[in-house]
Amino acid sequence: MSKKIELLDCTLRDGAYITNSYFGAPAIKGIIKKIQQANIEIIECGWLKDDAHKVGTTFYHVPSDVEQYLVERTKHISYVAMIDWNRYDVNNLPSYDGLSINAIRVVFPHGKHKEGIAVGQKIKDKGYQVFFQAANTLAYSNEDLLNLADNINKKGAVALSIVDTFGAMFFDDLERIVKILDNKLDKTIKLGFHSHNNQQLSFALSMYFIELLKNSSRSIIVDSSLCGMGRGAGNATTELIANYLNKKCNGNYDMNAVMDAIDMYMQHFQEKYEWGYSIPYFIAGMYQCHVNNITYLLKNHRTTAADMRNIIASLSQTERYNYNYDLLEEKYIENQNRVVNDENAIKFLKKMFTERVILLLAPGKSIKLEEEKIKKS
Repeated sequence: MSKKIELLDCTLRDGAYITNSYFGAPAIKGIIKKIQQANIEIIECGWLKDDAHKVGTTFYHVPSDVEQYLVERTKHISYVAMIDWNRYDVNNLPSYDGLSINAIRVVFPHGKHKEGIAVGQKIKDKGYQVFFQAANTLAYSNEDLLNLADNINKKGAVALSIVDTFGAMFFDDLERIVKILDNKLDKTIKLGFHSHNNQQLSFALSMYFIELLKNSSRSIIVDSSLCGMGRGAGNATTELIANYLNKKCNGNYDMNAVMDAIDMYMQHFQEKYEWGYSIPYFIAGMYQCHVNNITYLLKNHRTTAADMRNIIASLSQTERYNYNYDLLEEKYIENQNRVVNDENAIKFLKKMFTERVILLLAPGKSIKLEEEKIKKS
């Protein structure tokens, strides 16, 4: 097997978190077409979900929903969609017909790799290529990684991807995982890397991933998205990775096509939505924390960075991996009680208001109508 580095663009899949899956049909068609023209090897077209497809979104019910967006389907490119291991009924998946997607990526959480692989087997039996995504790979111990590789080897797959779900990895973390998997995983199985940019390391880690495997015969896949579009801190950027591979790894990506995709489609989304590195998402990376916890604190309490760090730090690691809004609210109140001691203020107010009549004014027409009465009070 000849060694090959492949680039997987996940703009339409990871970017669906930003747009609530709606890109508009022209943009979906245009982005896919431009990524094809750029010679990017794998295009992730979106998600497979149990709900019916709505035109203009990248949530599909069955692979045939994708056909309308593949204006010029190219044989040498792989078209993939992703499923959550337990959020899509594979009984709804028809047998592979070669008209739309030809591969499905199955993502599963730490501790559920056997269940995820079993779902992948059902998909494989229907004729599709299967890619596996080990979410939060950083949580895997060395023994976990060996067990993961052993189970993947038994069932077979096109690829297994390391996923830095919380953007928490450093170089030594990635090196530990890569060395174990490269040594244990069958050499015919590609090794991939999907990063998140919580600590401004997506591009650096992606380059290091390639460097770690430069002497391996294994083919590898690097995930990226246009302008780094993705939930929270976003992902490695397609334009940076493609340029790096062109200059350092004999890549053959058409940078004009990549820039056209950004000019024609991505600028609109950048003006309308926000994603990318920020202090709140850095905190998520610092504590290996699900971004939904950060989003909740920002949306409901406009929490300061210091308070947010204290709240997230008060959660156990297992609690950080998930999101429980009731628990988060409880921790927020605990933090506020710690920050502000109201006891003295309450004593002062009680003293000031003792034996006084209190008039409470609220916005409304009666303030004007009863103006004289209020003034006499």
